[in-house]
Amino acid sequence: MNTIKNLTLAALALTTPALICTSAQASDHADTPMIAQNPGLDVSDVFIFPSPNKKNNVVLAMNVHPLIGPGMGNSARFDPRALYQFKIDNNGDFVEDLVITFRPTIDRRGNQHIVVSGPKKPWFTGPYASAFDYSGTMGDLNETIHAPKGVMAFAGPREDPFFFDLEQFFNILPDRATPITGIPVANPNVPQAASFRAPGQAVDFLSAGGFNVLSLVVEVPRQRLLGSLSQPISVWCTSSMRRGFWYSQVDRLARPAVNEVFATVANNRHKINNEAVPTGDMDNLKKDIFGFMKFPAGRSDAIANVMTAVLVPDVMKADLRSMDNASYLGFETGGATGGKFGGRGLTDDVVDISLSAIFGNTIPALGLAPNDGAAIPSLTTDNVGPDGKHFLSSFPYLGNPR
Repeated sequence: MNTIKNLTLAALALTTPALICTSAQASDHADTPMIAQNPGLDVSDVFIFPSPNKKNNVVLAMNVHPLIGPGMGNSARFDPRALYQFKIDNNGDFVEDLVITFRPTIDRRGNQHIVVSGPKKPWFTGPYASAFDYSGTMGDLNETIHAPKGVMAFAGPREDPFFFDLEQFFNILPDRATPITGIPVANPNVPQAASFRAPGQAVDFLSAGGFNVLSLVVEVPRQRLLGSLSQPISVWCTSSMRRGFWYSQVDRLARPAVNEVFATVANNRHKINNEAVPTGDMDNLKKDIFGFMKFPAGRSDAIANVMTAVLVPDVMKADLRSMDNASYLGFETGGATGGKFGGRGLTDDVVDISLSAIFGNTIPALGLAPNDGAAIPSLTTDNVGPDGKHFLSSFPYLGNPR
């Protein structure tokens, strides 16, 4: 649940007007102290879907710097110390074979530009990147950048596409509203609600607040991402901060509703997962997911094991051979969520898909584990959809900032 990544501060700001002007962090949702102090490094969403206009192309999108208030989008800028990367594994070992990189620059007049490179083989794999890899195509913010070999790119403010009744989620699981975000929780172990709100009463937090993000979007011919034709590609996104001769990874995101929900902020669990690579998830993230599925979800070992098998490592899989539409977890479920392409489309209801797997009977219904009789139907949907969003029919597809 991308924007679950501690949207708590913004939720508090909306309900406590005095906080709105206290600091820039009042419109941030970082899940570690470092990211709280550097919102431009906060990766909030990842998408990969077939181009609606060119069937042989695929679109990748990454959102950063969430919770930019209404009317403030056009003044927002990318962190000039940052390096943003789409990492693509195309041979099944969960180590990046290709990277697509966005690097902000500032000219002598103080105007910001973006240098786009890739897809290309990285100089280094893992959590570090060289600060001397400067090649690429430079373009302006809010303009389509035409890079070599059929690549189009965009960097600039967009309407936040995520939809979720966040306030009610924190009423149900208050332990996710942690002290790091500054929200006072009298007793994080005592839920204030036992279900999501009914249709018509549920509130899409981001649409109601008119929030924006900074988006990095690239459209590329599918053929440029393919490795072995028998393998789907795996995609994850990272943000890194320059530290001398290197960029060091500080945030990582692929599937929503994984690190942000299953791992607690306590004991640095979010920080550890943010700075890890996918091949390290068997040692770290797997334990977080299994632990959550046992408590508070209360599911059987069999269902918990299926969740870890599907979600570890934390990468987003897409079968570029498929001409289906994008469907979150579609590849992993053989098309049960809407199509075999997988990836994630802008209107995919990832919250309901995730909630149904965690608290519902999705896994038993797919024949992956016996029914444990522990489903909680009132927690399987937040009753919020994408109706409040303003997507575009042409590149860069995400709606204009509000």
